[in-house]
Amino acid sequence: MTARASPTLELANAVAVAKARGEDAWSLSTPSFPDPPALPTPDPSWTKLTPAEGLPELRDQARERFFGHWHLPDHVCVITAGAKAGLFAALRAGLASGARVILPSPTWPSYADICEAAYVKPLFCPTSAELELALDMVALERLVSEQSPGAIILANPCNPTGRIIPTNQLDDLVGLCVDHGVLLMLDQSFSNIVFDKSAWKASTTRPTQNIVLFDSFSKNYVLQGARVGAAMVPKRLAERFVALHQTIVSSAPTPGQKLALAAFANDTSPLALDRQRRMARDFIKSMGWEQAPQEGTFYFFPRVANIDVFVEFARTKNVYVLTGDAFGPGCDSHFHLCFGKSEQELAHIFGLLNPDP
Repeated sequence: MTARASPTLELANAVAVAKARGEDAWSLSTPSFPDPPALPTPDPSWTKLTPAEGLPELRDQARERFFGHWHLPDHVCVITAGAKAGLFAALRAGLASGARVILPSPTWPSYADICEAAYVKPLFCPTSAELELALDMVALERLVSEQSPGAIILANPCNPTGRIIPTNQLDDLVGLCVDHGVLLMLDQSFSNIVFDKSAWKASTTRPTQNIVLFDSFSKNYVLQGARVGAAMVPKRLAERFVALHQTIVSSAPTPGQKLALAAFANDTSPLALDRQRRMARDFIKSMGWEQAPQEGTFYFFPRVANIDVFVEFARTKNVYVLTGDAFGPGCDSHFHLCFGKSEQELAHIFGLLNPDP
């Protein structure tokens, strides 16, 4: 495989380089995180390895806080070195080398790269504007029948669209996966950043050994540098999953796990984005762009009729954007709009791009 850099990290680095040159540069596609509140004071225990599965108290709390709306009695909760490490371990634990993995697009770019690193083959299953970027179950069922995949990977809420998978669709997905012996891997790394609470609470389905769940402290608690997440793994895969994860990182970083415990103790996410979301929605409307329903994450994924013209104009204003082609086929006319910023920063960027609303 040929490793590639993360498109979002590349964009953030390009903005940082421009700012280092003294330019007034801005990113509309990556977040600007505030500092997390009430950080604990380190002690000598932070330098010790934890059990391979993670600190028992963190496992218990993660199971309740992240996965409490699921009923999965035959799963175990494992603390991982971020969601990416969890996905990698699950792919290697559950699939043979060369297996196919379906990525319904638009999809997070890292999924394809993690598949390649895990020696499995990513297959994209595009949706369409007519479906408002919702999952295309007809196309997905056809691809499963034709390609006999080992897994399907989905983000819920979806990054980049912000959609939450409805219950009936999850039921259909599980039925499809059980019938064909496919693992359904659900990445819910934005589980605390949801704007339709009832839709999120209902976004679950019946217990099955065909589901693997992932979550992360990076976005939910502004701990992206701590590299700590959690996974709900079927018992039949748990031993191999832990062994693979342990081979790579021994255990999730102990300081990250301690910070995760403190985040749970604070019982709040430092991200309150309702106003920024309204600002972004109003901006999209003022620009005349199309936008599918958005229920979670701090992203919109608007469709721009003349995307190349917009991107070129944005660059004249020193505003950097990540175009939709990074998120899979059929997304070329979209771009990643992040409202995970302060109101002041958003207002400044929107003013640069739409000075006469």
